Amino acid sequence: RHTTTSVVGCCLLSLVAIQVGQAMPQRRAAVRGSDSNKDEVVPFSQSLGPIEKDLAASDENASTVEPLDIDQQYEVEHKNAKLKHWQESPFAVGAVKVTWEEECRDHNGNGCCQQCCSEEVDANCCICCSGYFCSKLGAGRVGNMAVLKQSMEWVELVEVDEEKGTETTRKYQRPRLDVVVGPFWPMLLCVTYPLIFGVSLWTAIVAIPRVPFVAQLVWGALTFALIYALAKTSFSDPGILYRHARPPPQDENSWRWSDQAQSYRPRGAYYDTDCAVIVEDFDHTCPWTGTAIGKGNMPYFQCFVGLVFICLIMDILLLTGAI
Repeated sequence: RHTTTSVVGCCLLSLVAIQVGQAMPQRRAAVRGSDSNKDEVVPFSQSLGPIEKDLAASDENASTVEPLDIDQQYEVEHKNAKLKHWQESPFAVGAVKVTWEEECRDHNGNGCCQQCCSEEVDANCCICCSGYFCSKLGAGRVGNMAVLKQSMEWVELVEVDEEKGTETTRKYQRPRLDVVVGPFWPMLLCVTYPLIFGVSLWTAIVAIPRVPFVAQLVWGALTFALIYALAKTSFSDPGILYRHARPPPQDENSWRWSDQAQSYRPRGAYYDTDCAVIVEDFDHTCPWTGTAIGKGNMPYFQCFVGLVFICLIMDILLLTGAI
């Protein structure tokens, strides 16, 4: 009976791995297919998002509109603060709430958190959880990503003066995301990790004591590598693009404009609607790892997917007594 239960657990984890593998080409094709029809290279000053257009229209009609009451004034000030935060962000992000505390208040006012248990789990439900827990932890926010640790780094920028033919090197500081999690972190902590730890713990109790030491050593190393690869995939910066008001001169023709993030982006970088950021070499958003998969965490993700199958096969062999 114990062996049967363990094999069932292994089968569940294998289904996770299969769905992770199948999601990559489908999501990549969908994003790139829709992206090609929406992007247009236009000057930054001529591109206005919906919030900017609303504010511009309100400024033009300010002389003819009646005085605003307190609630309307608060709404205008809130919209201005949101727009300022969006435009001044060093990262290419979408227009989201300024803080997690504000996100939490908004969801509580709409009764979203009470509906999460009765509706299908989606990004909005996970963002509701992020609004509550991240506000308690004091986590930062970049798009819909929760920043747990951030530092500053020095960057050298070489500016070329084509008229004079000279180069000028300028140093400046910019934020670096050291530890960041995606919007689907509740699924990572409540589904993916419990499956891995559950199957591994059962194998360690039932099968490991009766196998040779070499097999125990190999199994332990593979299991540790699986957990480590998942952690690096989930808590690393997936490759969030810094905001570019204009494309680099040497790559001006290959960069495209993104209306969602109000930034230029290179080829292969796409706006992820779930994470509300532009990710370099974006592949897909993986709910099982809780985050987007891109340039920054793709090697760890590939190791994770490969180790899932290797560990599953070894767990099944150990539990069935084949080893």
